[in-house]
Amino acid sequence: LAQLENLRLVDSGNGPLATVQVSASADDAEEDVADGAMDVTSSDLELIQESEAQTVGLRFQNVLIPQGVAITSAYVQFGVDETTSEATSLTFHGQAADNAAAFTSTAYNISSRTKTSASVTWASVPAWPTIGEAGDNQKTPDLSAVIQEIVTRPGWSSGNALALVVTGSGKRVAEAYDGNSALAPTLSVT
Repeated sequence: LAQLENLRLVDSGNGPLATVQVSASADDAEEDVADGAMDVTSSDLELIQESEAQTVGLRFQNVLIPQGVAITSAYVQFGVDETTSEATSLTFHGQAADNAAAFTSTAYNISSRTKTSASVTWASVPAWPTIGEAGDNQKTPDLSAVIQEIVTRPGWSSGNALALVVTGSGKRVAEAYDGNSALAPTLSVT
């Protein structure tokens, strides 16, 4: 475990907490909804509106969660790249895959992936007024239903990668791995 820079295990009082940060350029990406054009090297992640609507993909590697274990809570922590306050609602699905592949420049590489039945909507996302902030206002609601569906798959194995697909409306601008790797999206699971 100590050799995996993007994984930390912490005792939260409710059992181990696995925390996995986006750790590579091809692990966070944006897809233009209109033409499927992909950006896997953006310095930020517009959730969801850039010049046009887009779909955002987040991939977390080396997720050390045993197959079938009960997930009690899960969330993604974002860091603010640009200040925004317009009305925003985001919906999170998982990729229904045993071991999610990295994102590529192939058109529609995010939206073409099979999504989980489970989804979570983050309605009325709070304003993000401070660049560099990574606090409660940048923390998603509980995504445990989405993560549970992935790790319950018969082919899931501890150490596999999982991906989330984000859609919605409005705009929040989060740091991407290529912009500030220390504030790249982080998945925490208990």
